[in-house]
Amino acid sequence: MNRRLIYILFILSTLTGCITNDLPYPEVVPNITSVVAEGTENVEIDYADRTVTLFFPETVDLRKVRISSVEIDQEIAATSVNLVGIHDLTSPLKVTIRTYSDYDWTIMAERNVLRYFTIKDQVGSTVIDPANCRAVAMIGKNSDVSDVTVTSLKLGPEGLTEYSMPIEAMKDFTHGISLDVKAFDAVEVWSLYVEKSETSVEINKVNPWANKVYLTASGVAGQNNGFRYRMSGSDVWTDVPESEITEEGGSFTSVVSGLQPGTPYEVVAFSGDEVSEVAEFTTEYATPIPNGSFEYATKVAGKDYYKFYDPDCGVEEGMYMFWGSGNGEGPEGINGSANLGIVITYIDTDEKVDGKQSVRAQTSQMVGMLAAGNLFTGQFAGLVGTSGGKVNFGRPWNTRPVALRIYCKYVTGKMDIINGMPPGVNLSKEDYDCAEIKFAIGQWDHKQYGGTQESPVHINTTDPRTFVDFNTDRSTIANGSLVIHHDGYVLDNAAKVDAETDKWIEYIIPLNYHSMDALPTHLIISCASSRYGDYFTGCSHSALWIDAAELIY
Repeated sequence: MNRRLIYILFILSTLTGCITNDLPYPEVVPNITSVVAEGTENVEIDYADRTVTLFFPETVDLRKVRISSVEIDQEIAATSVNLVGIHDLTSPLKVTIRTYSDYDWTIMAERNVLRYFTIKDQVGSTVIDPANCRAVAMIGKNSDVSDVTVTSLKLGPEGLTEYSMPIEAMKDFTHGISLDVKAFDAVEVWSLYVEKSETSVEINKVNPWANKVYLTASGVAGQNNGFRYRMSGSDVWTDVPESEITEEGGSFTSVVSGLQPGTPYEVVAFSGDEVSEVAEFTTEYATPIPNGSFEYATKVAGKDYYKFYDPDCGVEEGMYMFWGSGNGEGPEGINGSANLGIVITYIDTDEKVDGKQSVRAQTSQMVGMLAAGNLFTGQFAGLVGTSGGKVNFGRPWNTRPVALRIYCKYVTGKMDIINGMPPGVNLSKEDYDCAEIKFAIGQWDHKQYGGTQESPVHINTTDPRTFVDFNTDRSTIANGSLVIHHDGYVLDNAAKVDAETDKWIEYIIPLNYHSMDALPTHLIISCASSRYGDYFTGCSHSALWIDAAELIY
């Protein structure tokens, strides 16, 4: 009996030793959702790059940054270093956050120090190069660089910086001046130069938009500096009013408004009696949004749902696909939600502001999975089984509007389906759904963003790693947003405005420019009846009507 028991135990132990755990660990991606540090002016979190940037005033010592709290959205997350405490952020702080896998994050600090170096009778603005500790000021070609008067100097934090030489002693710049600049027990060796300018006045930059032009020129500080312009072919010059000229040392700028789109102009700068050479420029065209009132739409062949263009309409702007939706184009293109029997975007002839119809984006659901109604510039790129979809956002564009005018009506209720939410957002079924419209122009490269040349930004709703935040995205030139609630709306994260949003309202969404000089290659407009539809969360009967979309220049 004992021998038999021993034999059974031996067999069991052998079998047990052969059992392996082949089940994969779940993918639990941790995100830092909040960092509170003493003295910060702003905090930016980039979930795609997994970076946190802390912005401080110039008087903060980055060697001793006190972090008082850090929030991570996964309870099981553990960090490789204790983030709460005092850290030296003169260089980036690397931290690994571990769940079932390791995720590397970086915490960085930036301190924007205001620096300047000016001289008497300076021409143009000083070039300051903090990375190489170098500053160069220009002076008239007949001036003596061995007898220069320095009028102002600041190369470090206000009230905390020591210089190895007083500005009164800085006279001879024949070979430049080497200057020790000490702050927070660290010393930088700066090189200061004064060089002769070949001209007393010149135009440095002309940046024409559709109805205005940004001008920058260099002249002699203290002289009467300004601009005059005319339409090409005209004999009459118009002086820019003195009140519209901004001067800083010998550099002066202006924004000339009231120009005609797509029109050639000429401009000169003057400084005292000296006048620059003529610079020519042509304003941008005020290109309208194609099919902005959605008058051109037709049903997909053999189906009872719409595509938002009509190849047979005979009107150029309506003959090609500019707008797309999650419906897809079925047999004429890519299958979308309509192929599963869920139509989420409609033409509505009963509700409209302009013309004979509008678009209704209608949130729906199937077996507990929410599908947000949507309309966007681009094309639906395919279903991901029954759990999501792929979209290629964007259409080619080369002008710079200042805002989007659009009319909307919104009917919604409390969220009845919650399957997920973005980092840092907490939702419950007591919260009302809301609609969102995103508007952006940029220089998105389809090779980097995964889309096509026509529609470069590829989003997979089942993979948050593909989501793009236009506020921090490096290829975005300008963006704006509108969130419509059941009882009001919010423009660009400003204060909520109370309104009866279940009636038609004219909205103007301003573009916030990250760069005033960059030219766009594409435009993106994305309208969703459920703001968190990408996370399959919202109210299953939310409806957003859209009409009369127009760019303002």
